[in-house]
Amino acid sequence: MKKSLVNASLMLCLVGGTSAHAAVTLYTSQADYLAAVGATTNYIDFAGSPALTVNGGSFSSVVTFGTCDLGLASCSSSVFHNSDGITDTGGVAAPNFVAAVGGHFTNPVHAFAFNYISGGMGSIELNGSTIVPVGSTTSGFVGIVSTDPIDGFVGLNYIFPSTGGRDRYFIDDFYINPVPEPGVWAMLLAGLGLLGFRGARIRG
Repeated sequence: MKKSLVNASLMLCLVGGTSAHAAVTLYTSQADYLAAVGATTNYIDFAGSPALTVNGGSFSSVVTFGTCDLGLASCSSSVFHNSDGITDTGGVAAPNFVAAVGGHFTNPVHAFAFNYISGGMGSIELNGSTIVPVGSTTSGFVGIVSTDPIDGFVGLNYIFPSTGGRDRYFIDDFYINPVPEPGVWAMLLAGLGLLGFRGARIRG
């Protein structure tokens, strides 16, 4: 996954999001994400392998992680902690009883990121409605920067085409960056301008 930005010049418009003028940038390179957002205010590494179901709010006061079977609204406040990462505790919506991992931020943020390992990531759900495609069948990195505040997210699993089952993944190295650098805002706004220009040309 060398591609560090998805639609870097045009940005990703929010699908069903809270603002018609909001934009989301997806990073798949950890180095590029950290360079873009500047200082990290919170970092969680999930160190340890207790092999236990734990409270998802025990890792940090700024985010509560949970197991999510049917989107953000369904998230519990518990996750399985093992192998220096967290994963779901199971669900009933998928035929293989695998669920997703999500989180609710104590205060809204504009940027967050994490590594996902041992499984694929289909997309990221933001604020219960916005879907940002990832389309990865293997381990990787996801960094999100949004012009609108983000209250919560779910990492939607890659779906196995043959069975409809979900690919279980672990989350590690979680970054929170509440306020992007001015250059990131400028890039996001420039992308929105390009989208508007393209739309006007198509309509014309």
